[in-house]
Amino acid sequence: MNDMKTIKMYCKACNVKLTDELEEIHESLLNFNNYGETAIDKGKFSVHTENGNKELIIAIDPYFLKNHKDMGRFTGCCGSSGLDGMNKTCLNGHEVATEVSDCCTPHYIGFNLKKVIIKEVTDDYNLKKRL
Repeated sequence: MNDMKTIKMYCKACNVKLTDELEEIHESLLNFNNYGETAIDKGKFSVHTENGNKELIIAIDPYFLKNHKDMGRFTGCCGSSGLDGMNKTCLNGHEVATEVSDCCTPHYIGFNLKKVIIKEVTDDYNLKKRL
């Protein structure tokens, strides 16, 4: 039996859509070992836990996100180190995620689970709140 889910994400502050449908993969399939390469394929997501903190990981793609207006949140030599706070916002400017895209990091967007609404796609017409 397949327990993997399909979801869409929305901003918790304003309910604007953040992603189209994303299909779940197991956390063990995330590629955090190869720096400068994508950690996860486009159209997929996984919940990753590190040091007791959970975040939802997706590939870097425009989705329905904007770069944070504070460009100091994107420090790194070739991209964003991800160490300077959330650097991705919803289209209305609410902080929701952190892009990690430097040459010395794997590449992904990590969503703060406290900043998003996750809705499971149950069929072509219905969504239900998941997390």
